Formats: sequence, structure tokens, C-alpha cells
Amino acid sequence: EGLALAALDVCGAPAQTAQLVKPGMNVVVIGGGGKSGLLCLYQAKKIIGNTGRVLAFEYSPSACERLRKLSFVDDVIEGNAQNAIETSNKIKASLGGTGADLVINVANVAGTEMASILSTKNKGTVYFFSMATSFTAAALGAEGVAADITLMIGNGYTEGHAALTLDVLRESAELRTILQALYET
Repeated sequence: EGLALAALDVCGAPAQTAQLVKPGMNVVVIGGGGKSGLLCLYQAKKIIGNTGRVLAFEYSPSACERLRKLSFVDDVIEGNAQNAIETSNKIKASLGGTGADLVINVANVAGTEMASILSTKNKGTVYFFSMATSFTAAALGAEGVAADITLMIGNGYTEGHAALTLDVLRESAELRTILQALYET
């Protein structure tokens, strides 16, 4: 029950990820160590396979250590997403000097909007799935740095979101084991 409730609490994020990700993309999940981040990372890699890269950006050293062991994460970058320039530089270095096609921000702290924007390539997309997001900061920040990107607000509902998330838990023992350890009581 604990695992199902925890996953269903954020099930809009992996379902929206399934709609946004296309083969060949490079995808970054800022806040990748939490439940929504883990689910988004898995869903992105499931679609991308070996045609693109899936990166996790995470603040917590212990979460980074967990992420490095996962088969569905191509690179783990440890850092503070409140430092936009440092975050962007680290992400772009991991992607060979370019920004990501899609940045999914599930960070649970305020002030990470610009890190997401600066880490996204021209014509790319940022999907904000965090109640810590200031949509004013995101919109004005993107305009201020002349970022020609799409900004999306996650509303928590995507058609079929619950079924997709429960299916992910059924198909990935690796993901299920981590989430059980974190969220089952």
C-alpha cells in the first residue's frame, strides 16, 4: 500500500514523460533521486533506449550513490540546482557541450527554474513538475536570457497516469526495490 500510494502521488510525472520523450532525445531530470524523479528517469530510458541519454541531476550524495547503480540512468551529476550556471555547465559537459532536448524539473526546493532553462537547448522543452516552482521566475527568466524553449507546467493529471505508473512498478524490479525501501512502512 505504501509503495502504491507513494507512486500514485506523483503518477502524472512519468505519464507526461511518456508523452514528451521521443527516441534520440537527451533528457535530464533535475531532482532525479526522489520518487517522481526515479519514475521519470525509468520512463525516459524505456522510450529512448540507446538512442539518446538519460541524466539524473541530484543534490543528495546518498541519492546520487543510489542513482549510479541503476541501469536506466546514463549519468548522474551531483550538484545544487539553485546554482543555475554551475548546473548548466555540468549538464552540458555531460552532453558533449550542448543542452538537453528535455529537462524535467521535479526538485522539491525553490530557485531551480533557471538551472532548468539554461540546461535546455534552443527549441527544447522544460517540464516543471514541482510545487516549488515559481512560474513567474520561469517565464521571466527564460525571456530574460532569450531562451527559445517551451515551458510546461505539470498539473498532476495525464490520461492513463495511474495505470502507466503501476505498470512501471510491475515491470521494473530494480525501481520497485528502491521505492519500496524509501516509501513502504
